Amino acid sequence: MAELDITSPLLSSPSSYQPQTVLTVHDYQDSEPSNLQSSLPTTVLHQNHNHGRTRNENGHHSSPNPYEFLRSGGFSVPASTTVDPFRNETPFISGIYEVIKIVLCLPIALARLVLFGASLVVGYMATKVALAGWRDKQNPMPKWRCRLMWVTRVCARFILFSFGYHWIRRKGKPAPREIAPVVVSNHVSYIEPIFYFYELFPTIVASESHDSIPFVGTIIRAMQVIYVNRFSPTSRKNAANEIKVEYLPLIMPSDHQKQNAVRFAERTGRAMASALNVVQTSHSYGDLMLLMKAAQLQQEKPWIYMVEMARIESLYHISSLEAVDFLDKFLSMNPDPSGCVKPHDFLRVLQLKACTLSEEIFGFLDVEKNGSITFKQFLFGSAHVLKLPLFRQACELAFAECDTDGDNFCTKKELADVLRHTFRELDDDEVQGLFNLFDTDNDGRMSRDDFFYCLRKNPLVIAIFSPRLLRKNLSKAGDKMLEDIV
Repeated sequence: MAELDITSPLLSSPSSYQPQTVLTVHDYQDSEPSNLQSSLPTTVLHQNHNHGRTRNENGHHSSPNPYEFLRSGGFSVPASTTVDPFRNETPFISGIYEVIKIVLCLPIALARLVLFGASLVVGYMATKVALAGWRDKQNPMPKWRCRLMWVTRVCARFILFSFGYHWIRRKGKPAPREIAPVVVSNHVSYIEPIFYFYELFPTIVASESHDSIPFVGTIIRAMQVIYVNRFSPTSRKNAANEIKVEYLPLIMPSDHQKQNAVRFAERTGRAMASALNVVQTSHSYGDLMLLMKAAQLQQEKPWIYMVEMARIESLYHISSLEAVDFLDKFLSMNPDPSGCVKPHDFLRVLQLKACTLSEEIFGFLDVEKNGSITFKQFLFGSAHVLKLPLFRQACELAFAECDTDGDNFCTKKELADVLRHTFRELDDDEVQGLFNLFDTDNDGRMSRDDFFYCLRKNPLVIAIFSPRLLRKNLSKAGDKMLEDIV
């Protein structure tokens, strides 16, 4: 797409395809029905399939699209999966029978604890001997040191035995390292790394925090671990009662997949899901961040705010941190226990005056037309608007309209003058609320950076400038603008 600046028309000319068009008139000012004909209209040209009210994929009537001036054709929200990969359905211990079992098994638990401690100490000492005097840690460990690590590997098997994994069944055989040097595992607990250490003695990818764990950190260093830095603490539950490491057939990347690691990862994930006979979802670490944020803010059902972040990142390139910011905004709208937000709370947080345009903004997100929105709808809709090709240009034009004296700042009066093209009766408190929304650094004046930062955090708000932008274009281009707006 060609580079755009604030002098370019917001809406480009249509292609050679010429659909049948219908000329409609909208007035977003707070006018009574009897005054609509006498008020100055905003003229917009719609394609015939967007005229008036339309039906969406579910057969519901939808409001006019308030982001059509950005070439938005609307968005869809994929259905949520019924699978929650972060919930542990293990029942709680209850009843006299369970208590009796615990008491009778205490001697066995103590014996296992002794076995675990002894295995850990012996393995640690063997590892210290293997690492003694070794300085060249950029190259593979010499074979004689690897042979000493066999003692630690046997100790790892005793540790698994003390945890209750007496016999581990295997399906298939691992391929030689020369053919398949990378092992991809569905990491769900702390158990399978111990098994892999005993079985394969691999070089693993792990968090930097593991290096500081007593005893274990030394053993991890002996595996020449590749450290990664995680920016948020993890929260994992023990999800398996029995470990299974099943060696699947080799998956070799095609020539196309060698150039696209994501496609190869998807193919590998499908193979693992098929072997495990489980549903494959698009949940990622970002969903865990959303879950933790909702729990931190004491939501009754924090798990309903997970949205399968991998899909959103792929569609809209929205990062997990950006999604958490959107969740923070959504939770300030006071969602009910089912995670739904009503129109008045939505308008309150975005400082929008109740009017036709505000209803259309809410209706744009309410894809199911039930009078409320979920976080998933809010996130998908916000991300959709934020990533529209004309969004940044619209922001540039909107600020240019507000900055009448060209000093890269907008006063409250200048903002009010622009907004009165959208909201006819806007009192001082309502103007101040919108001004505070844009004055992100709270210094009493709205800079260009404040304006853009606010719209990145609240992309839906760009719609309030659409009447002024369309009027500006119409006044400049005259009748020719009717051919340019699609």
